[in-house]
Amino acid sequence: MKHWLKWLRLCSKDSNSPARIPRGTLGALTGQDARALGAIAECWELYSNSDADGQAAALGAVRALLPAVQPQCRFLAKELIAMALDWPDRDRLWPFVNVIPWRGELCPVDDK
Repeated sequence: MKHWLKWLRLCSKDSNSPARIPRGTLGALTGQDARALGAIAECWELYSNSDADGQAAALGAVRALLPAVQPQCRFLAKELIAMALDWPDRDRLWPFVNVIPWRGELCPVDDK
């Protein structure tokens, strides 16, 4: 099992976890979702270990990858922030990526 998926699964089962992962959400992931979320998890890791240029690139990459995830599963990208950083960082970083370029417009991502 992929390390990020295992981490999300553990968080979803831990009643003390700050993660907000509704029951059954992980079962809805398609192969494309899994690949995109895996790449997003790596972007958060890059962000956590980079200078300002690397952090900006990581945020841009997350914005570019979000459209590859089903709308109802995109909030998992926000939860993955805490895997590389810390729980409060979710609310700090999510505003930088919660809009996705779509046909020339910025569309908000449902962040549950």
